[in-house]
Amino acid sequence: MSSDRFTCASLKTLFDWVSEYDEKGEIFGIASELFFIPSDNDKFRMNRYGQMIETPLGVAAGPHSQLSQNIISAWLTGARYMELKTIQVLDELEVTKPCIDMSDEGYNCEWSQELKLHQSLDEYLNAWIFIHILRDKFKLPSDSNGFIFNMSVGYNLEGIMSTSVQTFLDKMEDCTKELKDKIAEIEKFYPRIKNIKIPSSITRNITISTMHGCPPEEVEKIGRYFIEERKLDTTIKLNPTLLGADKLREILNDKLGFDVVVPDLAFEHDLKYEAGVALIKSLTEVAEKAGVVFNLKLTNTLETSNIKQKLPKNEEMVYMSGRALHPISINVAYMLQKEFDGKLDLSFSAGADCFNIADILKCGLKPVTICSDILKPGGYGRISQYLDNINEALEASGASDLDDFVLKTSGKETISKARIANLKAYAELVTDKEYYKKTEYPYDSIKTLRKLELFDCAEAPCMTGCPAGQEIPRYLEYTARGDFEKAYQTILATNPFPNVQGKVCDHMCMSKCTRINYERPLLIREIKRYIADKYDDTKLTPAPSNGISVSIIGAGPSGLSCAHFLALEGFNVEVYEAKSFLGGMASDGIPVFRLDDGSLAKDIDNILSLGVKVYKNTPITSEIFEKLRENSDYVYVAIGAQQSMPLRIEGIDADGVYDQLTFLSKVRQNTNIDTGQKIIVIGAGNSAMDAARTAKRLVGKDGEVTIVYRRTRREMPCNPEEVRGALEEGIKLIELASPEEIVSSNGKATGLKVSKMKLGEPDEGGRARPIKIENSEYVIEATAIIPAIGQQVVLDFFPADELQVNTETYETQIQNIYAGGDAYRGASSLIHAIADGQKVADQIIAKAKIDNLNLLSPEDDRQPDFKAIQIMQARRNFGAPLPEVTADDRINFNLFMNTLSDESAKQEAERCLQCDLVCNICTTVCTNRSNVSYQMEEEAIPVEMVTDEGDIYLTGVKEISQPYQVLNIGDYCNECGNCTIFCPSAGRPFVDKPKFHLTKESYDNANICFYYLDDKTMLIKRETDTAVLKESGDTFQYSGSKITATMYTDSLRAKDVLVKIETSADIDISFVAEYITLYKTVKKIAPFRNR
Repeated sequence: MSSDRFTCASLKTLFDWVSEYDEKGEIFGIASELFFIPSDNDKFRMNRYGQMIETPLGVAAGPHSQLSQNIISAWLTGARYMELKTIQVLDELEVTKPCIDMSDEGYNCEWSQELKLHQSLDEYLNAWIFIHILRDKFKLPSDSNGFIFNMSVGYNLEGIMSTSVQTFLDKMEDCTKELKDKIAEIEKFYPRIKNIKIPSSITRNITISTMHGCPPEEVEKIGRYFIEERKLDTTIKLNPTLLGADKLREILNDKLGFDVVVPDLAFEHDLKYEAGVALIKSLTEVAEKAGVVFNLKLTNTLETSNIKQKLPKNEEMVYMSGRALHPISINVAYMLQKEFDGKLDLSFSAGADCFNIADILKCGLKPVTICSDILKPGGYGRISQYLDNINEALEASGASDLDDFVLKTSGKETISKARIANLKAYAELVTDKEYYKKTEYPYDSIKTLRKLELFDCAEAPCMTGCPAGQEIPRYLEYTARGDFEKAYQTILATNPFPNVQGKVCDHMCMSKCTRINYERPLLIREIKRYIADKYDDTKLTPAPSNGISVSIIGAGPSGLSCAHFLALEGFNVEVYEAKSFLGGMASDGIPVFRLDDGSLAKDIDNILSLGVKVYKNTPITSEIFEKLRENSDYVYVAIGAQQSMPLRIEGIDADGVYDQLTFLSKVRQNTNIDTGQKIIVIGAGNSAMDAARTAKRLVGKDGEVTIVYRRTRREMPCNPEEVRGALEEGIKLIELASPEEIVSSNGKATGLKVSKMKLGEPDEGGRARPIKIENSEYVIEATAIIPAIGQQVVLDFFPADELQVNTETYETQIQNIYAGGDAYRGASSLIHAIADGQKVADQIIAKAKIDNLNLLSPEDDRQPDFKAIQIMQARRNFGAPLPEVTADDRINFNLFMNTLSDESAKQEAERCLQCDLVCNICTTVCTNRSNVSYQMEEEAIPVEMVTDEGDIYLTGVKEISQPYQVLNIGDYCNECGNCTIFCPSAGRPFVDKPKFHLTKESYDNANICFYYLDDKTMLIKRETDTAVLKESGDTFQYSGSKITATMYTDSLRAKDVLVKIETSADIDISFVAEYITLYKTVKKIAPFRNR
């Protein structure tokens, strides 16, 4: 039994599914607004093999061209050159799963066909027929197909000459009998089919796909066979290794910064450049004699060692595609065109996307087949934006067609010279372009720890990632509408520091923004800042005093956050602060060029206006702590990590050495500090970046600031924007250097002795472990040295030896004493501190049994527009740039980040995909359309328990509230894992969502699934448990191995239950009500209805 095997769709199933267009304006879950409808005025049409194709776009041989619905989906959205999934004689392969990792640059396991040869033929013919049906339905011209099916065959001549492959090739060239049979079958439910002209020859052209390591002579034999004997127009797909090891690694590793290992073996066993040139010349000559077309496809994937990729480690090699491959393949194209004087006919597939498609076509590379980009969120729908951008580029250049586009953008007179000129310019540009560098995508994944449930899976990962649970999509929606008051109220409902956090939040939300998988995250922090600047008129009124007193130790963000929420509910709050000012690290440790005094004062004043009392210059001793315990109903320990971690190396006590907190405090408080003009900062966290950027402002443009770090930039724990900003400001970064000793003269620091390091295996945190290189010491000159390796909490007043905190309630081992922020979690971020204060307040309010009176967040009036969201999910838009002051103008203590303009803030907020209303990401990234969105009404699932004697009692209800749900069609799911990569939950949609099967064969191969046996009966598998659900009048009969139950259809309540097993615990039977809900809902949707 193997659940990852395909069961192909019948013609009737395909027809029913396609017929959704008439009812819902979509096909296979793709909105009709994303369909491409050709026009005679389209300038991007092209000819291929003597045929006109309506666009220069296609899908590459792979996951988008394997099943009929894949090919139809690609055609609907604008692909017109269908490079069909490569077939071979070995058609019963075991494919490693998961086999796709598209989280940034793409990787896949070695992956050939997953269908038998006769099944592949059947799928390609079905797609061929249905595209002609759709052309007729859309009233497109019938005198030309407007598209091409291109066979892809591998992997050696012996296999190609086998009977099964030869039969496949023959049928692809002439399928008269098979076509006639299928038309007869379709005519039974769609009589119009007999009036549609459908050619019986699917294709007479072929792409030869050879294994990595295929000898040149074998490639030539295969090419000669198809050209000379079969007389097919023939394409040879070449590998990126043609570029050579040195040049390829220079681009990939050095210039682009990808930490990817391309082993020597990849170059040793692949076609070499000289042999490739000879092969091209030979086959060009053979094709001319045979009277067929010969051309080249660039490029295949790149063989890489499977080290850090998210694919099973039993595969030693995985194959790279996507944006990291793009500059490499463009350079291969330039090298070859230069060799052949620009006369080669080159098609292209390597990291194409909507932003570079015009540049690719400008180089004379066409058609362009797509794969990696449309495996990402938006899926096939992304193709429509390619066509929009091609149109814009053609219009801007004044070109009449694609060849004229090459000429007009090059300034050359001949197409050959124009190709070379444009390729030369683009090959140089693309290797230095920031867009293709790894640093442009410093994110790991938007996945969270949230469990993926059967229903209601839409939840914004930005909210899950925010410690304070800020309702981010809501305030972005209000911003987009221009309703700034509601936006401000929504922010304030969970965060009393909108001005502070609008400037210095470390925006964990942004690292979980769904937009990351499109282009870049929303500027959530900057929109919060915009709202705080735009609207600060909200004056909150606290509830009347409830007589309950709370003492808070520490007037930093955590303590003041707790005070805010408690005071709103009528608690008598007193805050004790050791320093002479309020705000903690926000007032003392964050540089003024990041957070100005006025913004901090606004937030603190608003909190104090609620009646919070503060006592400054009041360090807490053991005696004072005991008095607070006695005189208060509750105490919250919210002290910060106010002491720097010591760096224990020789010479650390020399003059000119400052810990980062002392250094930052002195500068913030305008205290003189003698640093000289050469400052070293040791460390790589956010605090180290603050110290380095502060130091740069002290020494000015002529001074030197150097960051020393024992790992590399890739492993730095600070926010990526911080190190980028530091480097832009002229701060140096010395990587792989570990401090050994402070060098001094007459007690004054003069330098830092370091040892060179190299990276070893990952540590427990996943970062590469630095290893010292013996006898590699050297000295870096310095006039001041600032160790910034961390902070620690000093908790000397607490009566116990160790602070123990309940992770759920924040209560310590002492009753009614709570702890949060740095006191609980160690040195952390402001948003963690603020969130802990909010959560502690909630715990105290709950324990005091006080009703929350001040529910600040306005009523949620958003209504999901599913069609609009579908279109948004298929569009990429970089949005507004960070409103930073230019690097040259920010070496001062003015704020280095400006506030977004009205227009930029609104446009940026409009980029929000409102993931908490509709997610459906898994449905867009599924090439096979096996993840399906469906609509359902709200439902309250009774949670009933049954005793071993059959007594039934109700414990509550589970609400199903979201209108859009997701299921998985098991027949079409090959468990590739692509939906898992992009699902923002911790789950796997193809496993965790309801899995329904269209055929009994597919159902029998699975272990957690549903199948409609007939119009009244559903079969169910739950791993070891099998069950039957049968509709019978106003009840349902459920029979499983553990229970049988009769359930009322309308109420979903149990009428009677028989427990079949011995159990000491009562059994939750709510799952039966869930199954009934699924049964009633899913049978109404295509492709399950009318079965």
